[in-house]
Amino acid sequence: MPDRLASSRRRTVAIAMSLSGALLLGACATDDGATVREIGTEDGSSASSSGSASGSGSASAPASGSGSASGTAVDGTAPEVEQVDGDGGYTYASDVSAHRLVVRDVCVINELRSADPIDYDAIREIYTDGVHSVNSDGSVRSVAGFATAEDRNNAVAATFDAATPLDDFVTAALDGEGIFADAGDGARAQGIAKGVQNQIMVAWTVHELNAAIDKAEAGELDADEGAPHNWDEAWAFYHGAEPGCAPYATADSRADNFGTATDDGTAQSNVAILAAMEAGRDALLEGDVDAAVAAREEILRNLIVTYTQASVRYATVAAQDVAEGDLEAAAAHQAEGLAFFRVLRPLLADAGVDLSTLDLTAIDAIYDLSAEPGTGDGDVVREALAPALAELGIDDAEIGTLS
Repeated sequence: MPDRLASSRRRTVAIAMSLSGALLLGACATDDGATVREIGTEDGSSASSSGSASGSGSASAPASGSGSASGTAVDGTAPEVEQVDGDGGYTYASDVSAHRLVVRDVCVINELRSADPIDYDAIREIYTDGVHSVNSDGSVRSVAGFATAEDRNNAVAATFDAATPLDDFVTAALDGEGIFADAGDGARAQGIAKGVQNQIMVAWTVHELNAAIDKAEAGELDADEGAPHNWDEAWAFYHGAEPGCAPYATADSRADNFGTATDDGTAQSNVAILAAMEAGRDALLEGDVDAAVAAREEILRNLIVTYTQASVRYATVAAQDVAEGDLEAAAAHQAEGLAFFRVLRPLLADAGVDLSTLDLTAIDAIYDLSAEPGTGDGDVVREALAPALAELGIDDAEIGTLS
């Protein structure tokens, strides 16, 4: 690596590690031995989250069907990776100790996009090269490594009729080009944040679930390298080491908005996803492919609940902003809603909904960044999605009522 590039890389890693250190300050042990950290939530506030961190003592495994390694550690060697047995109540069947650290890159990106002014170059480098998730060979697993790959096992590329629609969206927000050409920093920041934390990380989660099923159907059931390993990676990307920077946090936030959280503030959808993750893991370890497929469908169903809530909420919020005369906030919320709706579309396809049978033009108009925000509200979104939700057996009570 040329000296200039190595120096730049070291600077970015130093920024990332400094921000990560700030996120992890104040960590304290709980009665059950888990670690509680103050972490940035999906809406930019701070929240406590917990996850187990007991040692397993196994060696770090290379990526298996996950994001491509787009960089190398600064000195070409892999750092020591803390070995863990599980996160957030889920016990891993294999070693995904490095995979689960990808969400720490998301934490740093969220911190950087909240700065004034926004350091787009620093965000771009962390997004492109990665920092925290380092393989045993010294290669770095990056968010962009997944987003730029064209062989991913989900409905994203087909839904948007593009090779790399996830990276296209985030890159447009970073560059202020394409659909973000006329957008302000608020809208671009939301495009980056929700594009990374939600579009990419959810697509990565679904990719691993589908890869696990494909391996199981092919008889590849070894816990360390076969279907159970990919299944574990799905939880590592959905929840991971810092759930407050992962899609898991979005589900909790939207459940709070719609009255669908449990007494402890956990989204009912997250409770259901965790149970399905555990059921699918056990099914794969036992070679029961049909049960694993059923678990995947339950996970998809509950992801759809979360991102329906998100798509409904931000149409409503943007319309309220316009009514109050705050067009800058409306534009930012419009971009946020667009990012969430772009999660929902391929999820519906992955769950078996034929998108061509749905009339989504009203939602597209609401989230068209070239149009004025506030052209419709959440009721319009909910009505347009009603046939798909009915097909999947998702009722009004599961979505809840926006407050």
